[in-house]
Amino acid sequence: MTGKTHASCGILVGALAIEYYKTDLFTSVTIVVLAVIASLLPDICHTQSKIGRKIRIVSFFIRLLFGHRTFTHSILFIVIIGLGLYVIQTPQYYFMTIITGLISHVILDMLTPKGVKLFYPIPLTVKLPITFKTGGLVDLSLASALIIGSLYTLFKSNIDDLIKYFISY
Repeated sequence: MTGKTHASCGILVGALAIEYYKTDLFTSVTIVVLAVIASLLPDICHTQSKIGRKIRIVSFFIRLLFGHRTFTHSILFIVIIGLGLYVIQTPQYYFMTIITGLISHVILDMLTPKGVKLFYPIPLTVKLPITFKTGGLVDLSLASALIIGSLYTLFKSNIDDLIKYFISY
């Protein structure tokens, strides 16, 4: 999937976390930012990814050590990040947002023909039964649907009020 699709899913993850935890404005903005970063983070292993271009030297060494869609796309990576967040006593709403953002990235990449090394270091490629070409029409449509879902989640009460208003006429 493209960075836009991963970021769109991150926004939805953030919106759902805000809805679930009923956070204040500052925390809500932080949640969305963390969700987007977490949803892009596994592609740190690719120097041409959105996040890889921002910290190119780190990306280069991770790619050199592990390759693409291996360690950073695995359960092991998610567990290590989770343990780190637990050790520094991350509040639950940030913890769940970051972990869910990471998981969303891995699931979306399992929708591509290349799949991921989910059980790294075991060299088994995992992909879902239905796959789509990265950057294709389905990828773009998915990104659009995720943004629409995010907007609906964030503005649900306003949208519901508008719908009720127009239906009553």
